[in-house]
Amino acid sequence: METQINSLLHLQEIDSQIQKLSKKLKEIPQRIKELEEEKENLKLSLERIKTQIKHLEEEKREKELEIQELEDKIVKIEDNLEKVRTNEEYKALLREKARAEEQIMELEDEILSIMEEIEKLKKEEEKLKEQVDAKIKDIDEQIQALNEEIKETEKTLQKLKEERKKIVESLDKKYLNLYESIKEKRGLPVVAMVSGNSCSGCFMVLPPRLYSEIIKGKKISNCPHCGRFLLYTGS
Repeated sequence: METQINSLLHLQEIDSQIQKLSKKLKEIPQRIKELEEEKENLKLSLERIKTQIKHLEEEKREKELEIQELEDKIVKIEDNLEKVRTNEEYKALLREKARAEEQIMELEDEILSIMEEIEKLKKEEEKLKEQVDAKIKDIDEQIQALNEEIKETEKTLQKLKEERKKIVESLDKKYLNLYESIKEKRGLPVVAMVSGNSCSGCFMVLPPRLYSEIIKGKKISNCPHCGRFLLYTGS
């Protein structure tokens, strides 16, 4: 009887470890996924600044083209000034030239502001890149460690399953079947300690006669309430 109860306890311990490791194997991939997402978000934060800089540089080129068009316009106006015949035409061309020059000044101011913004963003990009690179390196190391942990956990789990198989083979079929049935219905623990005069699995008070038999250790007993195997350690 003692051999059987010890085997049941050993089986329970193995199952408890298998349960924890199986849970771990389910949780680690989720953690890896979270780290991969964090890495992608870091890359996106850097990409956003690059996109801002790109858009500003495009805007700057567009304004430079506008200035070129206005300068070409001014050249034409200056050519036309020599050809006009009336004072009104001459004044109109001068006004048109002045407007073009004013537009050029406004565009130059806008380009200057854009250049300042680009410079500011480039400094931010440089600083952020250092931070992102460091964080990504750390994330990659964490992912690598987690992948190694998966491998080690799978190895340990395989060993535990092999050990479980040996214990199962040594158990009386009657006790094994009952163990598996209780485990399926109640979960672990299947072997519960007798605490005071109660089952530590369901915390129900045991009948006096059963309690007396358990203390005497005459046979393997089960809780009449939850069905778990009962073990009295004398403490």
